[in-house]
Amino acid sequence: MENIAEAKILLVDDREENLLALETILRCENYQFVKARSGRQALKCLLDDQDFYLIIMDVVMPDMDGFETAELIYNREKLKNIPIIFLTAMDIEENIYKGYESGAIDYIGKPVIPAILRAKVRAFVELSQKNKRLLAQEEKLRTINKNLEREIHERKLSEEKIKALNKDLEERLAELQSLDAFAGSVSHDLMSPLNNISGLTRILANQYSQQLDEGGKKMVGLIQESSQKMSKLVKNLLLFSRQANAELIKDELDMNDMVGGVLREIESYRSVEGISIRVQELPKALCDGNMVKQLWINFITNAIKYSQKMEQPSIEIGSFQEDQTAVYFVRDNGVGFDMKDYDKLFGPFKRLHNASDYEGTGIGLTIVKRIIERHGGKVWAESTPGKGATFYFTLEKPKPPNCCMLYKECLLHLY
Repeated sequence: MENIAEAKILLVDDREENLLALETILRCENYQFVKARSGRQALKCLLDDQDFYLIIMDVVMPDMDGFETAELIYNREKLKNIPIIFLTAMDIEENIYKGYESGAIDYIGKPVIPAILRAKVRAFVELSQKNKRLLAQEEKLRTINKNLEREIHERKLSEEKIKALNKDLEERLAELQSLDAFAGSVSHDLMSPLNNISGLTRILANQYSQQLDEGGKKMVGLIQESSQKMSKLVKNLLLFSRQANAELIKDELDMNDMVGGVLREIESYRSVEGISIRVQELPKALCDGNMVKQLWINFITNAIKYSQKMEQPSIEIGSFQEDQTAVYFVRDNGVGFDMKDYDKLFGPFKRLHNASDYEGTGIGLTIVKRIIERHGGKVWAESTPGKGATFYFTLEKPKPPNCCMLYKECLLHLY
C-alpha cells in the first residue's frame, strides 16, 4: 500500500497566515504541500502537476472565489477525481448547495478545529489513494482488453487466411491429382506405340540393313536412340504419377542390404574406368521399400553419371544422425552445379547441364523429392562447380523395441 506521507496536497488561500496555519496543523502527518495564493495560481499549479491527492481551498478569495475555481478544475477530465475540501467562515447552510454543485467533497468551517481537519484530510487522502489505484487498475484492464480485442481480431483474420489457404491447397491438390492421373493415362497410352516404333526399328535394322546405305543406317540408329529416350521419359512419367497415388507401406528396412542390391543392379558403373564407390555402415529406416529403392537408384546413377568423366571418379554413400532422424547422403567428385540454380534442381524437366553431355529425362529428382516428402522427410543438396555434389535426405528411424514386449518374448522362449 502507498505510504500516506507521500500524498501531495494543494493548499489554496489568499492569506499567507491561513496557509501557514494549515501547514502547521497538518505538518505532523508529513504530507507534501504546494501552496497557492489565488484561484488562478491554483489552476496553474494543477496544469503543471496533476498528481494531487487533495485540495483544501478557501471559498472567499478576490478575483476568483473557491466555487468558480472548483468548477474550472472539475471541467478538466484529468482533475475531476481530486477531492476538494472548502474552508469558509460563511454560513455553511446557505452555501452548501452551491458548494456541492461546484464539486466540493466536504466543508470545514472557520475557525478550523485541528483534530477535525486532520481526521478529514487523512480520510480523504486515503480515499484518493484507493481511487488512484482503482483508476490505474481500470486503465490496465482497459489496455489488456484492447490487446485481447486486437489479438482476437488478428486471430480471426489468421483463421480466415488459413481457411482460404486450405481451400486453395485442396483445389491445387485436386488439380495435381487430376494432372497425375492424366499423366499416368497418357504415359500408359504412349508406351504401346513407342514399343511398336522400337520393335519395328529393330526389325528394320536387323533384317533390312543390307538394303540401307550409310545415311539410312544412321537414321535408323537415331530413331532407335530417340525411341529409347522417349521410352525412359514415359516410364519416368508413369513412375511419377504412380508415386502420387500408390499406397505408402512403411516397414523396417536394412539400408545396407538395399544399397548393396542397388549397386549389383546398376552394372553401368563397372565400365567406368577407375571408379571408387565407398559405402559406410548405414542405419535402418522406417519406409516403403519399393519407393526408397527407386530413390537410391536415382541418387547413385546420377552420382556415377556426373562423375564418370573425372580422372579418378569417387562416390561415397554414408549417413549421420540428427535428433531422432537418420540423414543419408550420396557424395561424388563430379562436375557439380552452381548453387544459384538450386531452385531449379528438384523441378520437373529442369536440367542444370547440357542434355548432349549428360543424358537424362529431367524428372528423376522430382520423383525423389516426392518420395521423400511422402515419407515426411527432407531432401537437399550442396555443391561447388567442378568439385562434385552431395545429396542429403532424411527418413524416420525405427523406434526401439518396448522393454515390456522384450520381456514377454524372453518368457516365451524360456517356456
